[in-house]
Amino acid sequence: MIISKTPLRISFAGGGTDLPSFYEVNQYGAVLSTCIDSYIYVSIKKHSPLFDERIRLNYSETELVSNIRDIKNSIVRECLRHLQIDDRLYISTIADAPAMSGLGSSSAFCVGLLNALYKYKGIAVSPGRLAEEAAHIEINVLKRPMGKQDHYAAAFGGINYFVFHSDGTVTVKPVVVPDHLVAGLSDSMISFWTRETRPSESVLTEQDLNTFKNSQLLLAMRQQALDLMELLYNGHFSIERFGHIINEGWLMKKQLASRVSTNAIDTYYEVAKQHGAYGGKISGAGGGGFLSVFASAADHNKIVDALKEFGIVPYKFNFETRGTAVTRFE
Repeated sequence: MIISKTPLRISFAGGGTDLPSFYEVNQYGAVLSTCIDSYIYVSIKKHSPLFDERIRLNYSETELVSNIRDIKNSIVRECLRHLQIDDRLYISTIADAPAMSGLGSSSAFCVGLLNALYKYKGIAVSPGRLAEEAAHIEINVLKRPMGKQDHYAAAFGGINYFVFHSDGTVTVKPVVVPDHLVAGLSDSMISFWTRETRPSESVLTEQDLNTFKNSQLLLAMRQQALDLMELLYNGHFSIERFGHIINEGWLMKKQLASRVSTNAIDTYYEVAKQHGAYGGKISGAGGGGFLSVFASAADHNKIVDALKEFGIVPYKFNFETRGTAVTRFE
């Protein structure tokens, strides 16, 4: 059996500038993000000939099929096609967070599945190749209105400043700063599961169509990714300043599409700020998922208590330094 373990991510700034409609006409896009200690696990093994079906899939559904073309899970189907694998297989997946929660789960799944399938074939691949091929499958093959940031975050792990160049290439700049800064930033962040989900495509399609109209906003959001990285490096880092930049970014992000936020999310956010949060944002395209806020650790209990009446669930993510990894059990 082969098992891959691939981290989910939280983006700090620059989301939307990784869409081709932006970076192809504005020289580049840029995103600052971190991976977190919640994962997608994918397992692969040879499927026993004692079963009638050739391929068995277990995820939120169970599929029993005899031909790749009959697989409903589009990522599994296209990854098998991409690697020209037509064996008897049993593929299953387990996630630490709900689907459509804004943590990049579909891209992490695609990266983790490719990593496991390459291991199955006995081929060693780089994180960059995994990221690029996963992005190709979701963006070019499946025609999803998305950028590459999630694939690169899942493949590389850690805190990174990603630059998406107009020619389609990507530069990965790991943010290497003292451990106490990373710990301080991680300790300051607390996330809330809003219990609302929305397919990212429903928001990103509108956002993509609005790219030209929103170009000035997106240019400012691209600059914020650089500003946050420089804040970590310049020796004057503070959670308060970091949170304020995140807040400015969230106010701009809400203008990119009509369904980035909801009345409920706006209420949660304002209550969090009234009780000590410097800033925060919804992860992913928006419309639901996890609301992450940044505040002094001393104020976390106040924020949690204030949001209890809304029934949303607090959750403490820690930062993850490793990208997708795979283990083979003989």
